[in-house]
Amino acid sequence: MKKRQGFTLLELMIVVVILGVLALIAVPSLLNAVDESRQSAVLGNVSAASSSIASRLAIGATVDAALIGELNATSENPYNSANPAFVFGGACGAGQVGVQVNAGTGEVTVDGCDGGGNQLTQKVLLPPATATINL
Repeated sequence: MKKRQGFTLLELMIVVVILGVLALIAVPSLLNAVDESRQSAVLGNVSAASSSIASRLAIGATVDAALIGELNATSENPYNSANPAFVFGGACGAGQVGVQVNAGTGEVTVDGCDGGGNQLTQKVLLPPATATINL
């Protein structure tokens, strides 16, 4: 009786086909996960900018390009690290957070954009109203 050693070509081909099918199922899910994590990073940057701006508005400080510089020093654009994560006074680009101040009302608009430059979210921050107390 002859001992069988190794696998037949048919068995190896079946294994390769099964691995191919599993790869076809897994790759789109992994690509979506990467894009979703980048979008989450942009949403986190919007939240960080909104928090910093709200703090400045609460103490009466101005929202200007210096604040954007401080935010850029601590955050990175999740889609393209060559571009800044935050921009001031203009529309947001791919993976950026745009901060605009309405000089008339004092409202600050914070926009977050995805990798294609499409708006993901928008927050509008209002300056605190001056309180008057009548006695």
